[in-house]
Amino acid sequence: MRFFDNFFAIWEFGGSLIFLLIKNTMKKYIRTTLAIIAGAVLVVVNLSNASGPGGDRTNAPGSSGNCSACHGGTANLGGDIAITVIDKSTATAATQYTPGKTYTIGIKMGGPSIKKGFQATVINSSNAGIGTMSGNSAGTSIYTSGNRSICGHNTPGLGVWYFDWTAPATSAGTVSIYAAGVVSNSNGSDNGDQVVKTSLSFPAAAASNISSLSNAADFSIYPNPASKELKFSTAVNKVTIMSQNGKVVFTGTQIDHVNIENFSNGLYFVNAIAENQTAICKQFIKQ
Repeated sequence: MRFFDNFFAIWEFGGSLIFLLIKNTMKKYIRTTLAIIAGAVLVVVNLSNASGPGGDRTNAPGSSGNCSACHGGTANLGGDIAITVIDKSTATAATQYTPGKTYTIGIKMGGPSIKKGFQATVINSSNAGIGTMSGNSAGTSIYTSGNRSICGHNTPGLGVWYFDWTAPATSAGTVSIYAAGVVSNSNGSDNGDQVVKTSLSFPAAAASNISSLSNAADFSIYPNPASKELKFSTAVNKVTIMSQNGKVVFTGTQIDHVNIENFSNGLYFVNAIAENQTAICKQFIKQ
């Protein structure tokens, strides 16, 4: 009987030992597996950020903010961001747009880092996307987010990108170009990067709203007499207002109205040049 008691005691001890070995092996396997999964997730996250976060992080009103939602820290890596607009038809800088024309919008980011990324959009006064994006540079893509077109990086770059923007067929007033970007410190994580952002107002050219004038009779000013504001039936390229004694009291370009509240009461003469270079001469009474 003692033999069997010893045998079962040895058997029980051996079983416990085997169980402990299996348990420890399983723990190591689980830890290793979790580590592999976590590493894979980290790689996927880093790759997804490198190819652009998607969505709308242009810092425009109604967007999902800017890149700081993912890239933490307040580092100053010497980065900055600027927007330029070039008229494609003349290859000159543009400060206002003409409906239907195409412009090249450039995004330039400063700083020594060789890993930078950005997103940009163009919106109207109602914060909706406006115009058409095309012709984007290498390393970028154009996609839709909500009611807006977004141009953004799909691979980190040195910080110079561009895309074409075709203005709407009719004037939409002043539009706004928003851009936000990240200057990476290249440490493999989202910490310690610098987030930069900017915007640019891009008004419609007043001349684009000018109706062709066959003669001066097609142009009118109102109300007449006027006390606060003098309005034009169409915008003009240039206007000069003179008092009856020959003194110039106002000059302006590409406008369709003039504030005259500070004018003295009396007779005034309006001399204007329309888009087609038609000369206009009118008069009004300030009261």
